[in-house]
Amino acid sequence: MFATPLQMLRIATALPESAQLLVATSWAMLSTVLAWRFRDGIHGKLLRLASLTSSIGPAGWIGIGLGLRLAWIALFPSTPGSDGGTYLMLADQLLSSGTYETDGTYAYWPIGYPLFLSAWLWALPSAKWAYLCANLAQFVVAAYGIHRLANLLGGARAGRVATALFAVWPNMVFNTATPEKEMLVLAILPWALFLLLQVLQGQSRWRALASGALLGAATLIQPSLQFLPFVGAILLLIAIPGIKHSLAPAAFIILGAALIVTPWTLRNHLVFDSFVLVSTNGGDNLYRANNPLATGGYVARGEVDLSSLGELERDTKGRQLALAWIRTHPEAFRELAVEKLIRFMGDDAVGVYNTLKVGRASDNGILYAAAKAWANAFWMLVWFCLAASCFAVRHRQLPSPLARAPLWLWLYLLSLHTLFESAGKYHVPMIWVLCVLLAVHVSHERQREAP
Repeated sequence: MFATPLQMLRIATALPESAQLLVATSWAMLSTVLAWRFRDGIHGKLLRLASLTSSIGPAGWIGIGLGLRLAWIALFPSTPGSDGGTYLMLADQLLSSGTYETDGTYAYWPIGYPLFLSAWLWALPSAKWAYLCANLAQFVVAAYGIHRLANLLGGARAGRVATALFAVWPNMVFNTATPEKEMLVLAILPWALFLLLQVLQGQSRWRALASGALLGAATLIQPSLQFLPFVGAILLLIAIPGIKHSLAPAAFIILGAALIVTPWTLRNHLVFDSFVLVSTNGGDNLYRANNPLATGGYVARGEVDLSSLGELERDTKGRQLALAWIRTHPEAFRELAVEKLIRFMGDDAVGVYNTLKVGRASDNGILYAAAKAWANAFWMLVWFCLAASCFAVRHRQLPSPLARAPLWLWLYLLSLHTLFESAGKYHVPMIWVLCVLLAVHVSHERQREAP
């Protein structure tokens, strides 16, 4: 409620920075006051809306979501570009020659998403059919995982409300027309947490192995998630009474991740004769996000140009330069961290950009502005409703003591992008967190009425 108005003012106005900050701060304060003042009324309306929403089952909402996505694809056919185009090229290369290399690098781009796409390229007659069908399948898997997780944490009504929210979420619909790795991560994470929470509720410890395997797959797609298996193991050790009961599932989640990641790590050792867990882009990315030329978002290079270095040397040198700059410029680093938080939270319309601008589906500026405004208005409305509902139920017991567990995954990624470059696209893998949290908060009081 602060970051999004600020980002919109930056794009749409020529106001001085101080005026933009004043307007954004005023908007955030007013929104918070209104959410508090009218919390019970807003929560009551959301409860009634949840009751109406839950009259349609998860299959119905998934069908509605598929219809919206097919309509977007049909109206705005796009061409993959930027990262999506590179991943599609690497997938085709994997399928046609079994090699993995681009621009002289062998592990700069993470393997997970190209490997996933290569299976669809093998099964379908064209690249366009492959990534579009993959996107629709990812939606179905994600929606059902969100349904199961919300159902576990808040009951049947929460499951249906979360599915409905995800099905109609504008940015999720808009992200269907181009290949984007964030959408695959989004499909995996709800299932990983669902299995982990089942272990905490006393179900088979082997589910921890499956949860770890899913987190390992997510790591191959987005290496910044590599610490999540350890976070899950720590949670199991803390939450399950008795070390003899908690040790096995904690070990299983690490083992599951290792089984998935290790083959690629061994491949990297054969290629580089050095340890590379998943990819070699960490140091370069860290330096471009922490140097005198850094803006908080993407920049092509840092103050020191590392492009002439080899893949491993660039990774090592970039990490050294970034850490040295952070140590010697703590104030600038803190200012950059704040800017990165603003960028992370400030825009939920990357699907519009990917489709209309990068994908060249339309050059209509009014359409682009309207679609971005609609996506960001929905984004702010979700946060406003969540704030009002949290205020309204602050003294009430939620159905499960683990109901707010998904929030920690959001905070994990948010914290990580105070170090690395940031933008609205980086919160996309965690959109399901908001769907589940809002659904649980607006559903639990009338659980017995759920169909």
